[in-house]
Amino acid sequence: MSVVRIDPGATGLPAMLGQMIEQNLERDPGRGRLLRSSLVSIRVADAGVSASVRIRPGAVEVRPGLDPDADVVIRADADRVLALTAAPLRLGLPDIFQARGRAVIGDLLTRRIRVRGLFRHPVRVARLSMLLSVADR
Repeated sequence: MSVVRIDPGATGLPAMLGQMIEQNLERDPGRGRLLRSSLVSIRVADAGVSASVRIRPGAVEVRPGLDPDADVVIRADADRVLALTAAPLRLGLPDIFQARGRAVIGDLLTRRIRVRGLFRHPVRVARLSMLLSVADR
């Protein structure tokens, strides 16, 4: 059984991310295998909000703000963050064989979505993508 803890009083982005991960783990308990140590921060530039997601075996903690120790930092506007969660995945990365997956890849290449740590921690990025994905697998 996995536990998702959302910082008390957190609203907006941190609450949304925590609820999304919690629902995905409930819907597909097999995603629990993705819970390996990682720290990711997400910044939604146009909304001026950010959240950090600390993942450990069996537990996820979501809180407001950027964590300076984050392994991976994702920066994008709100529409593109939502597109990341809706993109179909192949091996944890956006599926280039589908239009929504190609759109996300295009946003990465044009730096409308920035992912610091993508090349240093590709497996962590892939696991996070699979935890957040609402697309059918």
